[in-house]
Amino acid sequence: MQKNYNSRSFHLFRNYITYSILVVIIGIALQYGVFSVMAVRQKMKMFDQEVDAALLSVNERHMDPVLVDLFKEKVFLETRFQMSKADSISLSINLKDSILQLELKGVVIKSTKITDFEVDQFLYQLKPATYQHLFGRQSQVKSYSSTISKVPIVVKKAPKDTTEAQALSVKIDSVKSEVVHWMLKLDKEIILKIEGSDPYFRSHWWIGQKFWLREDMNSFKNFKETIRFKVPEYYPEIRLVISESDAKAIYRALPAKPLVGIRL
Repeated sequence: MQKNYNSRSFHLFRNYITYSILVVIIGIALQYGVFSVMAVRQKMKMFDQEVDAALLSVNERHMDPVLVDLFKEKVFLETRFQMSKADSISLSINLKDSILQLELKGVVIKSTKITDFEVDQFLYQLKPATYQHLFGRQSQVKSYSSTISKVPIVVKKAPKDTTEAQALSVKIDSVKSEVVHWMLKLDKEIILKIEGSDPYFRSHWWIGQKFWLREDMNSFKNFKETIRFKVPEYYPEIRLVISESDAKAIYRALPAKPLVGIRL
């Protein structure tokens, strides 16, 4: 009898612990969800209250789709015109036509097809005035991070004679496959993620995933903030996928702090 009583008590205690843990996990998940929504709303409110956005007269979120498209095209052209005044290479991203371009003085020096992209819905919910504030002027890159070096270093040993020199005169394989992912943080508090894709080479897939996991540690930071009942920082993201070779060439062609123009 005593044994049965102890066994039942143990089961009750175990169930109590299990249910308590489940309640805590659900509570934390709900808390994280609520504070994350608050973070997005705070960011939208901050953008809407910017001086130049507040002064613009077009503030309706719902406009005729044709007018919206013309408005975005006008904003993009104005941004590219501003970037054409700079003396360095700039980056223009046209998500409507799925094209990413390097430009210098308004001249396209390299263009590549965007094979896939994802945009935070936050950016599609902007008022026209707020859209103009964010994308009607050129953005500037604040910081880089990448799986490859910005400038590749090649160490060469001087040949002893003509025969050795000829043997060493082997061209570097520019199409060698490697994981090419990079991320740009813009001064408009937007994050650009560019992934190089090679459909014929998947053996280093995990290297790319480790890079993004390392860069996405901000999500863990946000989680800790919500546990402390603080609203975390929110940065809208745009993720692009282009060919691996173009991802490498464009990344290495960009100057230290390039200008960026975006058209959603």
